[in-house]
Amino acid sequence: MAFSFLGIQPKHGVYSLGILCFGLGVVHLLTEGEGLGTALESFIICSMSGLVLVTGYQLADRPISKRGQWQTVWVGVGVMVSFALLALSIWLIWSLEGDQTELSFLVSFASSLGAAVGVRGGLYAIESEERLDEARDLANLLTINQRVLRHNLRNELSVSLGYLRNIEAADRSAETERDVRMIEKHLQRLLTTTDRTREIVSIWENDRTVEFDLATVLEGQIARIREEYPGVEIATEFEADCRVNCHSALPRAIREALENAIEHTPEGTSITARVRRGRDGKAVVEICDTGKGIPKFDVEAIEGQKETPLNHTQGLGLWIIYWTVKVSDGTLDLVAGSPQGTTVRITLPEAG
Repeated sequence: MAFSFLGIQPKHGVYSLGILCFGLGVVHLLTEGEGLGTALESFIICSMSGLVLVTGYQLADRPISKRGQWQTVWVGVGVMVSFALLALSIWLIWSLEGDQTELSFLVSFASSLGAAVGVRGGLYAIESEERLDEARDLANLLTINQRVLRHNLRNELSVSLGYLRNIEAADRSAETERDVRMIEKHLQRLLTTTDRTREIVSIWENDRTVEFDLATVLEGQIARIREEYPGVEIATEFEADCRVNCHSALPRAIREALENAIEHTPEGTSITARVRRGRDGKAVVEICDTGKGIPKFDVEAIEGQKETPLNHTQGLGLWIIYWTVKVSDGTLDLVAGSPQGTTVRITLPEAG
């Protein structure tokens, strides 16, 4: 802004408004005579000026740009002047009717009220507008990211894997074979990551809801899991008949929960899949394992919304579950077992 090179900060502008309003209160007290009424009027004016000063003190710590801070100052000035002119207009109307009193209090009160409303309200309004702009920019960034993952990165990975398979089919040494398999492993992992990232974005893009029978969804996903993992034992408990209206990705989320349990459960231990109705009447799906538990950084990422490194694709699988449940107006809880194991609990509102 124009005052930045002089060392004047937006908070100084807010302080100036607060001091001006406080001065109006003091002047009113000194010029309008004595008495409890005048003292109370001055107290009201000074109290509102205090709110302006507090806002100036907090301004630098608010999540708002420097440009937005200056906008807050000018909004405060504009509203203050508007309120003062309104008060003057009211006084002029009273004067025409023969009552010329209360000019000092009307103008001082309206000015301090306008400054407080303008600065405080302007701060919240501009801050919200900036957050909305950031959300729009983030949405555009996610769209671009999805397009890159869908077309560029995925295509390049597929081509690279194709050439690796050609090398694998040719004669080569044991050392070359080991290197090729390692490269293929990492490329395949990266390809899986891109696919899961695209799935997360697609959950946001498609908000279509579908009515599901939870028991049927769970049975279908368990049947697919048993075909791919024939050695896995999964016990089922259907304690209630629950139908829910959820995002169409719910079966995918259930599958991710089952695969998560398999990944963290040693061979020979049990997995339990349960459908029940909670005490609040909502439908509950629980996938319980007795394994080593979900890594701590994955739990912190989901429960604390912290930025943590995704060292494996299963971390993205948990995000698929989280966003599917969230856009379905449900909740996701990761409950540690005793002495070990984890329960992935999905709570959803029932249909109707």
